[in-house]
Amino acid sequence: MKELIQDNIYAILINEYSELLLDYVLFSFSNDEYCGQKSHKKAVIEAISVFNTRRRVGNHLNHSYFYIDENKMCCMKYNIEDFFYDNDTWGNSNFSYMTYWRAFSEPPYNIPYSKGDFRKINSLLFPIQFRNDLEIYCWNDEFSNYFDDGKDWWGTALWSVYDKWTKRFVIVGASLSD
Repeated sequence: MKELIQDNIYAILINEYSELLLDYVLFSFSNDEYCGQKSHKKAVIEAISVFNTRRRVGNHLNHSYFYIDENKMCCMKYNIEDFFYDNDTWGNSNFSYMTYWRAFSEPPYNIPYSKGDFRKINSLLFPIQFRNDLEIYCWNDEFSNYFDDGKDWWGTALWSVYDKWTKRFVIVGASLSD
Protein backbone atom coordinates (compact mmCIF):
# COMPACT_ATOMS: atom_id res chain seq x y z
CA MET A 1 0.00 0.00 0.00
CA LYS A 2 1.38 3.36 -1.02
CA GLU A 3 -0.05 6.83 -0.45
CA LEU A 4 -0.67 8.55 -3.77
CA ILE A 5 0.79 11.91 -2.73
CA GLN A 6 1.57 12.87 -6.34
CA ASP A 7 -2.01 12.21 -7.47
CA ASN A 8 -3.67 15.21 -9.15
CA ILE A 9 -6.68 14.80 -6.87
CA TYR A 10 -4.56 15.81 -3.86
CA ALA A 11 -3.48 18.95 -5.69
CA ILE A 12 -7.11 19.80 -6.43
CA LEU A 13 -8.17 19.15 -2.83
CA ILE A 14 -5.33 21.31 -1.50
CA ASN A 15 -5.56 24.15 -4.03
CA GLU A 16 -9.25 24.41 -4.92
CA TYR A 17 -10.77 23.09 -1.70
CA SER A 18 -8.41 24.38 0.97
CA GLU A 19 -11.29 25.13 3.35
CA LEU A 20 -12.75 21.63 3.13
CA LEU A 21 -12.65 20.08 6.59
CA LEU A 22 -12.87 16.40 5.67
CA ASP A 23 -9.71 14.31 5.78
CA TYR A 24 -8.94 12.37 2.60
CA VAL A 25 -6.18 9.82 2.06
CA LEU A 26 -5.58 7.98 -1.23
CA PHE A 27 -3.66 4.71 -1.48
CA SER A 28 -2.75 2.43 -4.33
CA PHE A 29 -3.60 -1.16 -3.56
CA SER A 30 -3.34 -3.93 -6.12
CA ASN A 31 -5.96 -6.62 -6.57
CA ASP A 32 -3.28 -9.21 -5.77
CA GLU A 33 -3.04 -7.82 -2.23
CA TYR A 34 -6.74 -7.20 -1.75
CA CYS A 35 -8.46 -9.30 0.95
CA GLY A 36 -11.80 -7.57 1.54
CA GLN A 37 -12.44 -6.28 5.04
CA LYS A 38 -8.86 -7.07 6.17
CA SER A 39 -7.52 -4.77 3.47
CA HIS A 40 -9.97 -2.04 4.47
CA LYS A 41 -8.75 -2.31 8.05
CA LYS A 42 -5.14 -2.04 6.93
CA ALA A 43 -5.98 1.04 4.83
CA VAL A 44 -7.74 2.73 7.76
CA ILE A 45 -4.77 2.08 10.06
CA GLU A 46 -2.43 3.52 7.43
CA ALA A 47 -4.70 6.55 6.97
CA ILE A 48 -4.60 7.37 10.68
CA SER A 49 -0.80 7.16 10.44
CA VAL A 50 -0.91 9.60 7.51
CA PHE A 51 -3.04 11.97 9.59
CA ASN A 52 -0.20 12.01 12.12
CA THR A 53 2.15 13.39 9.45
CA ARG A 54 -0.16 16.24 8.44
CA ARG A 55 -0.06 19.71 9.92
CA ARG A 56 -3.82 20.18 9.64
CA VAL A 57 -6.37 17.46 10.32
CA GLY A 58 -10.01 18.48 10.22
CA ASN A 59 -10.17 21.95 11.70
CA HIS A 60 -7.08 21.61 13.90
CA LEU A 61 -3.55 22.75 13.29
CA ASN A 62 -0.87 21.02 15.33
CA HIS A 63 -3.21 18.26 16.49
CA SER A 64 -2.27 15.65 19.06
CA TYR A 65 -0.82 12.28 18.08
CA PHE A 66 -3.52 9.85 16.96
CA TYR A 67 -3.35 6.33 18.34
CA ILE A 68 -5.23 3.21 17.26
CA ASP A 69 -6.59 0.31 19.30
CA GLU A 70 -7.07 -2.40 16.67
CA ASN A 71 -9.08 -4.55 19.08
CA LYS A 72 -11.81 -1.91 19.12
CA MET A 73 -12.05 -1.56 15.34
CA CYS A 74 -15.26 -2.70 13.69
CA CYS A 75 -17.03 -1.81 10.49
CA MET A 76 -20.09 -2.50 8.46
CA LYS A 77 -20.56 -2.67 4.74
CA TYR A 78 -21.99 0.58 3.43
CA ASN A 79 -24.48 0.98 0.61
CA ILE A 80 -23.13 2.78 -2.48
CA GLU A 81 -26.35 4.79 -3.01
CA ASP A 82 -26.32 5.93 0.63
CA PHE A 83 -22.68 6.97 0.36
CA PHE A 84 -23.33 9.28 -2.60
CA TYR A 85 -26.70 10.54 -1.31
CA ASP A 86 -26.57 14.34 -1.52
CA ASN A 87 -29.89 15.68 -0.30
CA ASP A 88 -29.17 19.17 0.97
CA THR A 89 -32.13 19.15 3.36
CA TRP A 90 -30.70 17.06 6.19
CA GLY A 91 -33.82 17.32 8.34
CA ASN A 92 -35.91 15.66 5.64
CA SER A 93 -33.61 12.71 5.02
CA ASN A 94 -34.06 9.24 6.44
CA PHE A 95 -30.55 9.00 7.90
CA SER A 96 -30.08 9.07 11.66
CA TYR A 97 -26.29 8.94 11.36
CA MET A 98 -23.55 11.03 9.79
CA THR A 99 -23.62 10.75 6.02
CA TYR A 100 -20.82 11.69 3.65
CA TRP A 101 -22.96 14.52 2.21
CA ARG A 102 -23.70 15.90 5.68
CA ALA A 103 -20.04 15.67 6.68
CA PHE A 104 -19.13 17.56 3.50
CA SER A 105 -21.86 20.19 3.55
CA GLU A 106 -22.60 20.85 7.23
CA PRO A 107 -19.38 21.12 9.20
CA PRO A 108 -19.47 23.30 12.31
CA TYR A 109 -17.93 26.15 10.30
CA ASN A 110 -19.23 27.67 7.09
CA ILE A 111 -17.49 26.47 3.96
CA PRO A 112 -17.86 28.03 0.51
CA TYR A 113 -18.64 24.75 -1.26
CA SER A 114 -21.80 23.51 -2.93
CA LYS A 115 -23.44 20.32 -4.07
CA GLY A 116 -21.64 20.90 -7.38
CA ASP A 117 -18.30 20.82 -5.57
CA PHE A 118 -19.33 17.62 -3.77
CA ARG A 119 -20.16 16.01 -7.10
CA LYS A 120 -16.95 17.30 -8.73
CA ILE A 121 -14.73 15.90 -5.98
CA ASN A 122 -16.54 12.58 -6.10
CA SER A 123 -16.33 12.33 -9.87
CA LEU A 124 -12.55 12.73 -9.53
CA LEU A 125 -12.23 10.30 -6.62
CA PHE A 126 -14.81 7.77 -7.78
CA PRO A 127 -15.38 7.84 -11.56
CA ILE A 128 -19.08 7.32 -12.21
CA GLN A 129 -18.59 4.44 -14.64
CA PHE A 130 -16.92 2.39 -11.86
CA ARG A 131 -19.12 3.30 -8.89
CA ASN A 132 -21.11 0.07 -8.90
CA ASP A 133 -17.89 -1.80 -8.26
CA LEU A 134 -16.89 0.15 -5.17
CA GLU A 135 -16.66 -1.62 -1.86
CA ILE A 136 -17.41 0.74 1.02
CA TYR A 137 -17.17 0.24 4.77
CA CYS A 138 -18.19 2.62 7.52
CA TRP A 139 -16.06 2.43 10.67
CA ASN A 140 -16.91 2.88 14.32
CA ASP A 141 -15.43 5.77 16.28
CA GLU A 142 -14.14 3.90 19.34
CA PHE A 143 -10.71 2.79 18.13
CA SER A 144 -8.81 6.08 17.90
CA ASN A 145 -8.56 9.46 19.58
CA TYR A 146 -8.90 10.93 16.06
CA PHE A 147 -12.64 10.93 16.79
CA ASP A 148 -12.50 12.73 20.15
CA ASP A 149 -13.21 16.21 18.77
CA GLY A 150 -16.25 15.09 16.82
CA LYS A 151 -17.65 13.09 19.73
CA ASP A 152 -17.50 16.25 21.78
CA TRP A 153 -19.95 18.11 19.57
CA TRP A 154 -20.40 17.82 15.80
CA GLY A 155 -20.13 14.14 14.95
CA THR A 156 -17.76 11.59 13.50
CA ALA A 157 -17.45 9.38 10.46
CA LEU A 158 -14.85 7.32 8.67
CA TRP A 159 -15.33 5.47 5.41
CA SER A 160 -12.95 3.23 3.52
CA VAL A 161 -13.70 2.91 -0.18
CA TYR A 162 -11.96 0.43 -2.47
CA ASP A 163 -12.22 0.82 -6.23
CA LYS A 164 -11.17 -2.42 -7.90
CA TRP A 165 -10.86 -0.73 -11.33
CA THR A 166 -8.47 2.02 -10.28
CA LYS A 167 -6.94 -0.28 -7.62
CA ARG A 168 -7.21 2.53 -5.14
CA PHE A 169 -8.40 3.07 -1.61
CA VAL A 170 -9.90 6.38 -0.57
CA ILE A 171 -10.28 6.96 3.15
CA VAL A 172 -12.61 9.80 4.14
CA GLY A 173 -12.62 10.94 7.75
CA ALA A 174 -14.65 13.52 9.64
CA SER A 175 -14.20 14.59 13.23
CA LEU A 176 -14.63 18.26 14.01
CA SER A 177 -15.34 20.36 17.03
CA ASP A 178 -16.30 23.94 17.60
